[in-house]
Amino acid sequence: MEKKDRFQEMLRDILEVAKVQGNQLSMSEIKSLFGDMELNDIQYDHIFAYLAANHISIKGYVATESEYSKVLQNENKQVKDSEYEPESASDGDSNNITEELKQRESHRLKEDSVYLKMYLEDLGAMKEITPEEENGLLDKILKGEAFAKSRYIEANLHYVVKIAQEYKKQGVSLEVSMEDLIQEGNMGLISALEAVSGITDNKQLKELVTEYIRSFMEAAIEEQRESSSFEDTIVKKINYIQDAANELAEDLCREANIHELAAYVKMPEEEIADIINIAAERIKLDDSRKDDQTVNNRQPGSLGHNHNHTHKRLNRSPRIK
Repeated sequence: MEKKDRFQEMLRDILEVAKVQGNQLSMSEIKSLFGDMELNDIQYDHIFAYLAANHISIKGYVATESEYSKVLQNENKQVKDSEYEPESASDGDSNNITEELKQRESHRLKEDSVYLKMYLEDLGAMKEITPEEENGLLDKILKGEAFAKSRYIEANLHYVVKIAQEYKKQGVSLEVSMEDLIQEGNMGLISALEAVSGITDNKQLKELVTEYIRSFMEAAIEEQRESSSFEDTIVKKINYIQDAANELAEDLCREANIHELAAYVKMPEEEIADIINIAAERIKLDDSRKDDQTVNNRQPGSLGHNHNHTHKRLNRSPRIK
């Protein structure tokens, strides 16, 4: 169980590493990250196929027909750079960091919709598996045939999308994007086939696969709900501090120092400093990721961004001496 949890955690981590590197990794980098897990070539093929299905370009990897090759085989031809040009706020507008975060979230959702459209179009060209074919693959998986696992994963990408659509109808897409649900579901599908020990018949295995897909999606939903709750609290505090700093600046005809601001809002100086740092770090981190993507020549998944707007908004934010 511990090894399985670690494998799942590392799959998530490697996706984050890939995003920082412009959605591009090499086979040697991936094997190095999983080096101490003693995986075999078939397991690495599963990992490479999973990453390819999530828009990660893998140097030196050539997908086969038994993997995810058809899912995104036309991605490089279809992806077009699109420049994000958010509407600049006028001098009279509030400089709330909330607006900055909302614009970034809006951009992220636009990126998701582009990828999702391509993914579903390519997936639609793949033939869905029949019940007879599925039972045959399940039999072979229980006998330990590695090829059957790869084929079963490929054949059930449709099934993952169907489950994600169920959650979308329940309204969870407001919290987690369809792309993220599908990504987590695909991870659950792969993980289920690594946990077949003790399964004795096809029905049990199919139930296990469904359970894993749903549990991974539900974990992502719950994590996002918890994150959103914390995020809302932080954003409210950021706005409160920022508005107070603006009011003080008007009253004093200068920027307020942190001692004056703390007395004005009746909060400890340490807490105010932490809130200001959180706001600055979030924007700095997001910009750093986008700069990394630009350096990597806008690989698939790296759409164009307007950095000037971000810096202008940040520089106009009230500063605390």
